Amino acid sequence: MTSRTPMGVQQRQPQRSLSSQRPAPSQRTISQQHLPSSPARKESSFGDLTTSSDWPDALQSRHGTSTPRRGGSRLRLELSSDHGFGSQVAAESPQSFASARPLQATDGLDAANSPALSRASHQDTDNPPMPMPKRPQLTTARTPIPRRPAPAPSAAKKDNRPKPYTFEEPREAPRMPTKNRNEHRTSDPFGKGLFSGRADFYPWKGKHLEDEWTNESIGKGVWEKYSSSESSSARLAIFPALKQKTGLNALSTIFMGVLNQRRQRGQVNTPSTFKPPPRVTLTDTKREVWLRDLANPATSLRRLSRTIPHGIRGRALLDQCLNKNVPTERAVWLAKCVGANEIRAFKRKGVNGAIVMGGEIKWCKDWTVFVEQFVDSVVSATNEEGWKAKATYAIRLATSLYSEYLLDRDHYLDWVISGLEGSAQGRLPMCMLLVRIYWADMLRSRKYGRRLVAALLSHVHSIHNDPDRDILSQLGSQLSIMLASLIKSNPESFIYPSAWTRYRDTLRAVLPADDEVARKAYSRINSRNLRLAVAGNTYPPAGRQRLVRLLDSTFQNSVEADLPAKCWAASDDKAQLVKALIEWATSVHRPGLAKVYTASRLLKNFKAWSTAVPLDATTAVLEVMDDIEADDQNRKSHMYHLVSELIRDRIFSVPQYLQWLISRGGFHDESEVDPESGPCAARLLIEIPVDSLPTRLKKERANLLRRAGNYSVAAEEVDMSNGLKCVRRTLGLPLAPDDPLNQRNPMPMRKLLTRLRNSNRALKCAISSHLREVMVQQGSGGGHQHASVAMLTSVRTILEVTEDFTMLSEVVQCCLKSSDAEILAACADTINANLSIFLALGSAPESFNLLIERLRMFGQQGAVPRPLLAAVCHLAQRMPGRAEVANQLRQDLLQSDRSNAIDACSPVSDSMVPQAHAGDGELSEEIDKLLATGNRIDHPTMNRLFRTIVPRLEAGWAKGDESCRAFASLLAKMRVFDTHHFDKLMSDWISHVRSLAKRPPLPDMYPLLVTTGCLTVSALLHTANASPPMTSNPPSNVESTDGSSATYLQELLALFLTKLPKTASLTQEEVYRFHIYQEAARSDNAATLLTLIRNTIAEYAALRGQHPGLSLPLDSDNLRDRILDALRLLVVADAPAASEALSVTGLPQGATSLVSTMTTKLLLPGAAEDCPISFDQILGLATELTLPFCQLKLEFDLSVNESNPSASEDPTQSRFELFSSAMDRAIEANNITWTSMLPCLSGDISQHLKGLALGRLITLIPSLKSRQASDAVSDDHAHLAENLLGVIEAITTGQTPASSPQLTSSLADKLCDLCEIVAAKDRELDDLRATVLEHWLPAVLRLIILQGKGSDSASLAGPTAGGKPPAPVNHEARGRIVIALCSVLLELPRLPAEAVGDLAQQVFDVAILLVDDLPDDLRQQCAKNILLLPGSSTSTTLSSDPRVYYLLSTPQLTPADNLVLSHRDKSASLQSSGPRGMGAMYGIAPPIQERLTPFVMRRWEMLSESTPNIGENDTSLSLGLFEAIKIQ
Repeated sequence: MTSRTPMGVQQRQPQRSLSSQRPAPSQRTISQQHLPSSPARKESSFGDLTTSSDWPDALQSRHGTSTPRRGGSRLRLELSSDHGFGSQVAAESPQSFASARPLQATDGLDAANSPALSRASHQDTDNPPMPMPKRPQLTTARTPIPRRPAPAPSAAKKDNRPKPYTFEEPREAPRMPTKNRNEHRTSDPFGKGLFSGRADFYPWKGKHLEDEWTNESIGKGVWEKYSSSESSSARLAIFPALKQKTGLNALSTIFMGVLNQRRQRGQVNTPSTFKPPPRVTLTDTKREVWLRDLANPATSLRRLSRTIPHGIRGRALLDQCLNKNVPTERAVWLAKCVGANEIRAFKRKGVNGAIVMGGEIKWCKDWTVFVEQFVDSVVSATNEEGWKAKATYAIRLATSLYSEYLLDRDHYLDWVISGLEGSAQGRLPMCMLLVRIYWADMLRSRKYGRRLVAALLSHVHSIHNDPDRDILSQLGSQLSIMLASLIKSNPESFIYPSAWTRYRDTLRAVLPADDEVARKAYSRINSRNLRLAVAGNTYPPAGRQRLVRLLDSTFQNSVEADLPAKCWAASDDKAQLVKALIEWATSVHRPGLAKVYTASRLLKNFKAWSTAVPLDATTAVLEVMDDIEADDQNRKSHMYHLVSELIRDRIFSVPQYLQWLISRGGFHDESEVDPESGPCAARLLIEIPVDSLPTRLKKERANLLRRAGNYSVAAEEVDMSNGLKCVRRTLGLPLAPDDPLNQRNPMPMRKLLTRLRNSNRALKCAISSHLREVMVQQGSGGGHQHASVAMLTSVRTILEVTEDFTMLSEVVQCCLKSSDAEILAACADTINANLSIFLALGSAPESFNLLIERLRMFGQQGAVPRPLLAAVCHLAQRMPGRAEVANQLRQDLLQSDRSNAIDACSPVSDSMVPQAHAGDGELSEEIDKLLATGNRIDHPTMNRLFRTIVPRLEAGWAKGDESCRAFASLLAKMRVFDTHHFDKLMSDWISHVRSLAKRPPLPDMYPLLVTTGCLTVSALLHTANASPPMTSNPPSNVESTDGSSATYLQELLALFLTKLPKTASLTQEEVYRFHIYQEAARSDNAATLLTLIRNTIAEYAALRGQHPGLSLPLDSDNLRDRILDALRLLVVADAPAASEALSVTGLPQGATSLVSTMTTKLLLPGAAEDCPISFDQILGLATELTLPFCQLKLEFDLSVNESNPSASEDPTQSRFELFSSAMDRAIEANNITWTSMLPCLSGDISQHLKGLALGRLITLIPSLKSRQASDAVSDDHAHLAENLLGVIEAITTGQTPASSPQLTSSLADKLCDLCEIVAAKDRELDDLRATVLEHWLPAVLRLIILQGKGSDSASLAGPTAGGKPPAPVNHEARGRIVIALCSVLLELPRLPAEAVGDLAQQVFDVAILLVDDLPDDLRQQCAKNILLLPGSSTSTTLSSDPRVYYLLSTPQLTPADNLVLSHRDKSASLQSSGPRGMGAMYGIAPPIQERLTPFVMRRWEMLSESTPNIGENDTSLSLGLFEAIKIQ
């Protein structure tokens, strides 16, 4: 420290301490630190003193000394180094730039050039050195620094490059205990904060008091100065005022004034005055030199800022930095200089602020695109030399620009995420590297976090399912690690229902099995996504409903192998499962007998699986049997049939049934066993198959029946015996020689079938079992005769009449062992005619495989007989899962027809074709020759032959002779040549036949053509539906409907649904084969058959309106019953298609009553013709079995109101209003089974019903504005709301998203009302708040999920199918709901945790679901309303919750965002400058009026060394903000 000269001592020149005589590296001036040396001036540095011979003189002159410079030898210098202290210091001083550059040869010379050494060495006797006080010893031992050996002299050239500045502290200076300047500020009161941690050492910065040379400091020295106002304590001035009554106010005034002054002194009151460094125009050579200097770290940026060249901008700037290997921080500096100039150019154009801001944003986006293209091009060029270094540099530079906020962050992150989403597996590792760099910022935003997780899941899913996933195992492992980390740290990013359903199984598979935390997080995320999924989980289908859906799938001729397992797993209550199965098998709403055998097979499987608890099917059967009405003959017949099958399989317990009968009192009279009016449970004792019972049970049965009106069991046994004899006699089987029936003629087959049809189930089972034994004996060769085709067809006919298809299946299995092609063909036809039943029995696949083996065997022996090949080919086309086999068999059949011209198309046709006329014979020979040649017939030739044959065929029909069979055979031969062209000719001819005024009946025409193979069923149906029926102008001169064009559709429908009349000129085998085509029309051509039924009804209604007394085919009750049977099958198989076909739209007015009657009978089979049915009855009849028919009836009745409003039951009330009332009553009665049929209604009807339910639900939601808010506390309102929500969910989940907006403003208002209730502080509302949290808020959240489903995606998909443009999406309502959800989310933590539960998480998840589809501009608007953003003033309505920041993808506040700019009014400042009041007493001025605006930190202006000159403030933000302010 410098002090004054003591008295009596000769005054000498001011002298600094030894440590300060040698300027340390930190004692350079600011210009020396930052400015490079002038190119014209020789560089001199502290590390190379040999080149600066005048440096000591300059040092002496600087300190005012005149000591002459003296020279000395090297030896003298070395000897003198042992005496002076300065020599020791010089010897221990390190080299300044030893680390900056290698030592030169000149650096190793003697140390005489050092200023310290020169002074020590120049001392002689004439000028002895001044005695210096000895330095105190350091508290810690110092390690002596060894002398560094001087390197050998080198002739290397001197390094003239600028040397970077480094600061070194002298090791000799005593070190203080700590370097914390705050603790030692008092030790250096005049150091101005320059304390370095060492005693009496201050790096030279030009601000130390000792560096201020004035006359006073030279003459008197330097000492601490203090203010005159601080000469005494403030206690004397303040304490008296504090003793007064106003002392507290005075103290408050003082503190408030101090705080106010501190606030004003700490404010930013001037905007930024930053000016970017200018750019100049340079030549290419100078530009390259400048860029090389920029790449050189030794070149000062302040020097480079003088000549920033033009033309380096955009992509070129990035490429130049890469090519020149410019250090990253210097490249960022250049980017800031260029960017600041570019942005400043927009402000100089004299346009308004909005355009300037838009231009700046556009420029920033363009610059971001350049950076993206730069990174992408460098990373993609993997084949270039030095790719790794270039890619590393590009990524590091882009990351630096991103971290400096010099990029459009949204655009850049979107580019990174898009690259990951669309990346191929080859580039995936690089994309993962980029993602990991910006990992934290992405996960803080919902917009990018969701996409990041979805992209990672997509890639890991593709790798997991890749056939070569072992090759990609490392990549998949890295993805799995990333996902495992994400699922634990950011589970909210996995809340994405649409993607979660696709990838959740893969994610569960790739998660580490030993990571329990990840597994638990997965379970929680899965439950959260399932809660948001729109899948009808409010009222999930019960076990009965799932079981019925599985069972109904069997009506489409597709019985899956795992059907028993699926049905068994449909419900945990096995007793109810078995009961539901029996009800389905005996329901009148399920047509056919296949259901009985399906139930029998399933119960057989269930019995095998129920090993722990035996399956009790008997109890379930008895319970269902009690519910069957006594006059319901259909259900009773099905129940008898089912029980007989269960008795054969030993599933139904006859002893238990007998005990059950005895416990109910047994029988009392014969009416209890009456076949027509007797109860089903009592009549069953007669219907059970007696032949399957042991003797003991037969006796017990007889004892019980003896009380039923003396029912004779002996007479029953006689009837069975006579029935068996009659069957054997009719079939030609031998009887006992002494049997009286041998003397009688055999009973005709038709009469026998009639009696069998009217017999009970016991007799049918006995006959069926006997015939099966007979056929088994004949098939094995143990009988008197072998099985023949005639015997097989006769047995088949009897078994089909007795409806015992179990026995028929065993007979077919036995006959398939035969080598007779005709028997095998008959077996194939049998399976084909009863395919649904054989599939239900499970024997169809096995039988089909046996047929294929037989075909293969015939093929090995020679040519396959055509009848067998044709029968098996037709069967293969209907077998499920055998399409390839069917195609192969079709090709084989076509090849067989081509190669063998003499084969007939029917096995019966050849033997019955009579001798044709000479002309016909020539035509047949021509076709046979064409077949023999194997060539194709050209279209003209086929047309000529077709026009020749068809007139003769029509003439044969007119004559009624057998010649038409020969022409049909010729047409079948022609079809082989060109099937497509021939079918087109046939379709044209069928259309011509339809238009004929007089023609033969259709049963005389089409069945022969269909069975011979020249006409297909699909061609008949498509031709009939090609042109609409004549409904507008029906023929007025129709006198007879036989062969009329007016009734063509009715006749055609009767042809496919009813049995052929006896007059049809077909053989028995052809009739059976046509029956196969009739069955195929129902199952394989369901859509066209529905259209035919609709057109037939329209044709009938038009004719009936024109000719009321005319007899029409559809007047037949038999045909109407067959139509109802067909409709039952079609409705169960495809209810929506049936509803569309029977809709009232497009039908004539007279058809409405007929369709209404049909839909009523489908729902109520026993209903009268004109029996009206109300909506209450429809909803009351809704069960799992009647749902499709309730839907059909409901949609038809509701559509009547749309097409004909006058048809409403009540003129003052529409049908929709009536149904709404019925719906409310059903919901109040807790009947919600009917809700599952609502999705299947037409779009308009279902949306209307949904609107009614939604309006009713919204009115029930409580509100503080409503007087009925107290009613919401009741459980009835909450239960009604849950049922209404179930209706809305049932409609929403079953239909495609509507194009109209679903989230409405009314829903947003109701959510705001609930938020007010939750936030209310009134104790009187505690009950209402509890009800809202328990019932209403979860219900509204679920409603929001349902209403938000697909509404936006539907609107973005373009025009709808009808050509109407989609309705605009109500984004405003979505935004309001998001804000309301955020408000609820912020209010819930204030409530008790037990009352809230996981409701906060539900609210947050629903908000996530909505905000994903919110546009960016609306998302920002929501953030302004709910979040505390930069520049916004603090308010109680704004939040800084991190969850809301994440939700709205808004960056959180940083400390720099809190800076504001103070705008002060000058006039107000002048008026308030004088002190007033009590503040004036203590020198405190009143507060100044000011206006605060956000102080924007412009990232482009935060530039170091931006100008060549050193200014007082080189930054955009004044460093004076960080100074300590002392109030004077």
